[in-house]
Amino acid sequence: MKVYLDNNATTKIYPEVAEKIKEIMINSYGNPSSLHQLGLEAQDIVEESSERIAKNFNVNPFEIYYTSGATESINWALKGSAYSGKKTGKHIVTSSIEHSAVISCMKSLERQGYEIDYINAGKNGIIDLNEFEKKLRKDTVLVSVMSANNETGMKQPVEKISEMVREISEYAVFHVDAVQSAGKEMLDLKSFDMASFSAHKFHGPKGSGILYKKEGIRTIPLIEGGSQQRGLRGGTYNVHGIAGTAEALDMAVKNICKYEEIKKMRNYIMEELEKYGLLIITEKENSVPNTVCAVLRKRRADTVVNALSDEGIYISRSSACSSRSESGSRVLKAMGYTEDEAMGMMRISLSDMTTADEVEYFLIKLKNILSFLKF
Repeated sequence: MKVYLDNNATTKIYPEVAEKIKEIMINSYGNPSSLHQLGLEAQDIVEESSERIAKNFNVNPFEIYYTSGATESINWALKGSAYSGKKTGKHIVTSSIEHSAVISCMKSLERQGYEIDYINAGKNGIIDLNEFEKKLRKDTVLVSVMSANNETGMKQPVEKISEMVREISEYAVFHVDAVQSAGKEMLDLKSFDMASFSAHKFHGPKGSGILYKKEGIRTIPLIEGGSQQRGLRGGTYNVHGIAGTAEALDMAVKNICKYEEIKKMRNYIMEELEKYGLLIITEKENSVPNTVCAVLRKRRADTVVNALSDEGIYISRSSACSSRSESGSRVLKAMGYTEDEAMGMMRISLSDMTTADEVEYFLIKLKNILSFLKF
């Protein structure tokens, strides 16, 4: 039996989405920028996809831009906003528990003379709003906070942060890394200036991302080369990837109702892991409904992750971007946990394809492994 419980890293593509992509690659292969019939047909696919995606996010189609994934979207949002706003200020606020794509961008901007304030999170995984408010300034030009953490699953108060930003800085662009929220809960992006997504996190194709940019928000191109995407992102449209993204998002949004059952399975896993002696980091409330972050006390998680993999069960010891690192979870250390606890962290993440039988199989095998290791 193969049990995949690493859905925060990537998801299995919906079969219907794979078929849609195949159909477009074979039949609608024109360049959307071409003026002939095949080009116009491809352009229609892109425009229809934008309308579908925008409807799911309650925004306008012309506010949807396409990238190679959330990493590019994040780089574009952060660097583009910072560069275009540097005449009014070079102060930026983010959190210490952001995805590595955000942290890496911030480090790059710091080297270029920008002043970055990193807001800490408590052991509950929620950033400190009082500290956040104190750090905001009139010359703050950019704020970036994730909607839900990719390792802990804990949701951040992004709506409240948006209000705080508006009250204090008239110049600041507010970007939300919404990668772990799409397809798990309904999203209304109107209160944000920018938001980033990856299709492969909601059963879409890898290599296809979305950047939402509210009309009127300043930025500059990260990738130049042509007039595509209103002159802000050069390069030929990834037509089949865009269509697959729209199809996957439609299906994922329709399946959000399944997450009530997914949450019950997630909570059951948390309760069983607690019985096994693990420290549970994720809270049942104020978290995305598919994620469990747990810590093996006084033991490295990679031993258990590898043993589970040998049984055909796939979980993660941290985020996919840092899972091969020899150090412990950066996010847990930023939340105040010890190095040993960070080394013992493992993440179980479900999807709307996860079954109760798979959960039971995972728990049985995990219990056996822990008993063998004399946990």
